[in-house]
Amino acid sequence: MAKKREDRRIRRTKRLLRQALAELMNEKEFKDITVKEITERADLNRGTFYFHYTDTYDLKDKIENELVQVLQENLETYQPTEDNHSVQDIADAVLGYIQENRFLVRTLFHDTSGEGIRSKMMRVLEDTIYRVQTTHMLEENDGQRKYVCRFLANGIVGAVTMWLEQEDSLEGITVIIDNLICRIFPVEAIR
Repeated sequence: MAKKREDRRIRRTKRLLRQALAELMNEKEFKDITVKEITERADLNRGTFYFHYTDTYDLKDKIENELVQVLQENLETYQPTEDNHSVQDIADAVLGYIQENRFLVRTLFHDTSGEGIRSKMMRVLEDTIYRVQTTHMLEENDGQRKYVCRFLANGIVGAVTMWLEQEDSLEGITVIIDNLICRIFPVEAIR
């Protein structure tokens, strides 16, 4: 079943609420932010907020889950071959989406309340790297594989964090991530 597209007004409302939350998170601790402050900043009424979200935690969680879903959907398409195990296309898609939402993502990356976007992204990256290693790589000790997955996931999230903070070009970071992945998984390691 195809995904139902949201009405343009709903997308606008959600964008305003997300922007308001990000702005407030840059001014104060997340736990101290109220629905009233978010709706005032977004110039919306509280009923509109509650139509879409139950509270500030629900808003933040749904934003994070949407970002992680975009990452996961793109990573699920990754199928390396002996001739090509580049992640350039995936990096372009995921980081392009992050670029469009840079202020929001950067804010969420700095947030320390709850599980957080970093942990959620790490879990998705580790699971994907593990799947790729198990399916497409030469045999390797399972205990060692878990360390490699954690190492790579931390490196990718760390590189993305640095990119968000330094505001380097999108093209530059996608090439860097692709080169690092290709160095760690040389062509001869692919079955």
